[in-house]
Amino acid sequence: MTAIVVSALLLAFIIYMAVGLFLGTRTKGIADLLPLKLSRQARVANAREFSASTVATTISLATVVMAFFELAGRFGVWLFWTVVTTSMGLLVVRLFAKRIWQRISTYDHRPTLHEFLGTEFNSQLLSYVGAVCASLGFLFAFAVELIVGSRFFAGLVPGVPAWAVVVVLSVVAFVYTALGGFRAVIVTDRIQMISIWLLLLALPAFYLYYVLAHGGWAQNLEKIPTGILDFSYKEGLGAFLVGIFVINVPAFISDMSIWQRIAGAQKHQTVMGGLFRSVLTSAATWGLFAFLACFAFMMVKTGGGVNPLVSVVNVIGNTKGALAVFILFFVTLGLYGAMLSTASTQLIAVSHTLYEDVFSRMRKRALNDRLESKKELRLSRSILIAAAVISTILVQFLSLAGFSIADLVFAIYGAQLGLCPLVIAGLLLGRERLRRVSNWAALAVGAGFVTGWGTAIYGRLTANTSLVFLAPVCSLIISSVILCTGFVAGKKPNSSVRT
Repeated sequence: MTAIVVSALLLAFIIYMAVGLFLGTRTKGIADLLPLKLSRQARVANAREFSASTVATTISLATVVMAFFELAGRFGVWLFWTVVTTSMGLLVVRLFAKRIWQRISTYDHRPTLHEFLGTEFNSQLLSYVGAVCASLGFLFAFAVELIVGSRFFAGLVPGVPAWAVVVVLSVVAFVYTALGGFRAVIVTDRIQMISIWLLLLALPAFYLYYVLAHGGWAQNLEKIPTGILDFSYKEGLGAFLVGIFVINVPAFISDMSIWQRIAGAQKHQTVMGGLFRSVLTSAATWGLFAFLACFAFMMVKTGGGVNPLVSVVNVIGNTKGALAVFILFFVTLGLYGAMLSTASTQLIAVSHTLYEDVFSRMRKRALNDRLESKKELRLSRSILIAAAVISTILVQFLSLAGFSIADLVFAIYGAQLGLCPLVIAGLLLGRERLRRVSNWAALAVGAGFVTGWGTAIYGRLTANTSLVFLAPVCSLIISSVILCTGFVAGKKPNSSVRT
């Protein structure tokens, strides 16, 4: 089993590093590394690529796969609510996509999400605050991927120090991302989706094999605890459903990684067609993961302090025969492919945000003066590497704090929802009206971020899981109330609304 797991992980390393090295030889300037200009290497080539990459951003080892298997024992088939709301969230982006494309097309370059907000609200402070809060969220998200990746490996290959696994995973992720930049992320996203589909074919095949080899469906379905396969009420269910809805439906439109992909598209047809595919593909992939999580309890038991997915993979590893060997290889490859691809998405998002919205603005250098500069290319790569190092350190703090995977999902993605009301206002309202509430907007983002994390931390410390689930709701409400207060306080006649 150890040899198979290590072989799958090494293959993922080799493929992703090869992509980074190949694209690194073609990276001549900052616009080849980050999606800042059209017709450069940092781009999304077509609708199929856009769709694969967008769906890949929604699937991670930590926040989807492991989280599903962790939550399945508590909420069962209610996990399908996450499937519905994720598709709804991507549909919201699809509905706003034409307006987003029109707005960013008025710029002489491809703006970041935070630059867009800062320009529309005429507030440099808002751009800084939004960039810093979003960057912290991506750093924590990357740290969570490292934590989960190391725990998963330790569960399959005992005796390997967790810190060593964290360092290796971090180094591989930042090396190929730093070399190949945004284009490497897009290419590896496509590879990730291939590995994900191989996983989603291999794992059900093992479920079927296991059931037929252990007494048939009737006997194995009886092993699943009561309540997992029905929509009965569970403790904390209301908070879970509301929290998931608030995370998934409004979050994608204010997600920097989604805006990066829109900025990297060369034509608006790429965005529109890609998002339509994304809605359908996300429903299929997330739905299969929810199904596999619920039916895992035919083979493993709930509780015990071990994530059921680790237990399932151990069952596969302990099964004799060539079929189990192939399934274990493809399952491990798919899971670590998802982890590495998600990690690179987070790293390129934080690198892009900090480089363009913080460091470049502080230095006051025009983009055209930076495009072909090798110094700027090194700076951006240095920011990316620093982000990976900081995240590696954060891993230790999060582990000591006792956060579960589910806790971290709601804390991280809930806290960044403070941007959502501003994004919608920026797309729908005129600049004259937005500029009247620029200070309120900056306050709304900061307060939303602090409220989201504060609620999750307090809920964790008091063992109030429902409060953790409601962290996204608190963040969104606080941000919305502050922004609305600003509009009311600064209301004037003849406010213009964009068409």
